[in-house]
Amino acid sequence: MSFRLSLVAVALASALLVGCGKEESAKTEAPAEKPMVQAPATAASVMDAQVKAFRNNDLKTLLTTALPPAELERIRADWDKQRAEPITDEERAEFAENWGKITAPDGVDKIMAEVEPQLAEVKPQLAGMIAMGQGMATMSIAQSTELTEPQKAQATAFLNGLGGWLGKTDFADPVLMRKALTALADGLRATGITKLDDIKALSFDQMLEKAGPAVAGFKNAFAAYGFSLDTIADSVKAEIVSESGDVAKLKVSYALFDSPMSFESEMQKVDGKWYGKDMLEQIAKAKADEAAALAAGDDAATADDEEVAAEDESSDEEETATEQ
Repeated sequence: MSFRLSLVAVALASALLVGCGKEESAKTEAPAEKPMVQAPATAASVMDAQVKAFRNNDLKTLLTTALPPAELERIRADWDKQRAEPITDEERAEFAENWGKITAPDGVDKIMAEVEPQLAEVKPQLAGMIAMGQGMATMSIAQSTELTEPQKAQATAFLNGLGGWLGKTDFADPVLMRKALTALADGLRATGITKLDDIKALSFDQMLEKAGPAVAGFKNAFAAYGFSLDTIADSVKAEIVSESGDVAKLKVSYALFDSPMSFESEMQKVDGKWYGKDMLEQIAKAKADEAAALAAGDDAATADDEEVAAEDESSDEEETATEQ
């Protein structure tokens, strides 16, 4: 008997035993239960909820807690707009070549047959490529004009931890590659999606639910190489450093390959709910850029209309002069 069925059996047995008790006991009124009062969400608890949603591959909850309702509705509207667009044969073929190839019963075997010679060829160069990539990333962080000094230090610490993992992992190992591809294929198959039309048929909320198994597949693929995103998520701890009005500063701690890491994150309260300040600023910037692009398009259209009108007027004047 499964653990869940065992619990059900225990619950039923308890109910029967209570029902078989003395009549006086049956008539005794149970004390009224006190209504549960949910504590108001804090900036730290919102961060915890987002991490938990990521840990559970629950994209719907993750987006709901991370984005304001208006932004979520905008994304939902964009999804519906894309769904309404017809699918081309080229898009169907491209989807089949990527998604369909790996989810086929023999998909992993075919991909491995293609990549194994490439893995053997690139293996002697991997260490140098990783070192070069890490050096370029470190330089990019140091030269960044957008990151503050504390942010640079945090990014560098993360990169060093990541570099340690990259340096000791044999990405050219065909056994690890097969394991990762199998995990990814299993996750994609678990969505039940076999063709592009299946995705187009999904509402936004349905798409988020279907994406859960796919996210799990990607996580398991990384885990095959010793990089567990779930383990990192389990180690996350958010603490409020300061709070003033509608702005709070958090210290977020986590472990990366057993090395303690931390960074500071600002949260902002909007309509009684906490959101990441960086996220809100990015949303505002995207809206401003979109408005500027629309304004530029309107100006260009107006200029084109004026130019056409001027050409028509010039043509009319020339015709009048010819008639005279």
